[in-house]
Amino acid sequence: MRILYPFAKRFIAGEDRATAVKNIKSLYDQGFLCTVDVLGESVHTEDQALAAKNEYLALLKDIASFHRPVDISAKVSALGMDISYDLCKKNVEDLIDAVGHHTVRFDMEGSDLTARTLKLGLELQKTHKNLGVVLQAYLRRTDQDIQSVIDQGVSTRLCKGAYKEPETLAYQSMNEIRKNFLKQAFRLLKEGNLPAIATHDEILIEQIRDFIEKENIPRESFYFELLYGVRRDIQQALLNKGYQVRIYVPYGKAWLPYTLRRLAERKENIIFVVKNLIRETLGLSKVK
Repeated sequence: MRILYPFAKRFIAGEDRATAVKNIKSLYDQGFLCTVDVLGESVHTEDQALAAKNEYLALLKDIASFHRPVDISAKVSALGMDISYDLCKKNVEDLIDAVGHHTVRFDMEGSDLTARTLKLGLELQKTHKNLGVVLQAYLRRTDQDIQSVIDQGVSTRLCKGAYKEPETLAYQSMNEIRKNFLKQAFRLLKEGNLPAIATHDEILIEQIRDFIEKENIPRESFYFELLYGVRRDIQQALLNKGYQVRIYVPYGKAWLPYTLRRLAERKENIIFVVKNLIRETLGLSKVK
């Protein structure tokens, strides 16, 4: 499947840590911030979970000299959640102990892990303030979960959601997802702790910018967040306007399942990639 790598490499910072750190530094030199994901999930043995933790620890050593904060995006399934809650908790605590002035943030995965991920995040954040979470606007439960993170002051990234979920658990139409995304984004911007608004949807970005100006929300109190290699024109436009812009940077040898899942999980993901590549290439951004 190496034939797919020329396509995939646009969306990952490298197959190895050294290459990724070089690309992360380049983004920081340009004025961006980063959240870094070591590719890999759903491990089945304690040794695999230990290997994932050790890779994150090695990454933290390599970015120790970075003066600006880095988000470490960790999937609980990669750190052993499907093996043992306590094992995963221990691995996360080891990361938090080593993270320094950076942040550990739980990526959100499929709905089968949502409750356990959020439970662990809320539990650990009580004593580890540099732990953050991610919530997905397309899940019906997010309305309640947003209140939980606001009440506890947990730094939260809000995204639409990329996994295929049944209608009983998730909104299916883009209109419903956009409506809920805006509702939850407005709540986080007004009441949350350093939220990240993670979207490439220009309709949402423009409505959120209008809300920010109307409500006089300080630009240092939130982030816009976008995927590595996707809509670099929007990333630069937002940075030029003085917003804090954070780039989600995945790296690692597990690029193939990452790429295939992104494209195959939902047909909307394929449309998203193709549409945004075309719009960037043709310079059709609405964010000026």
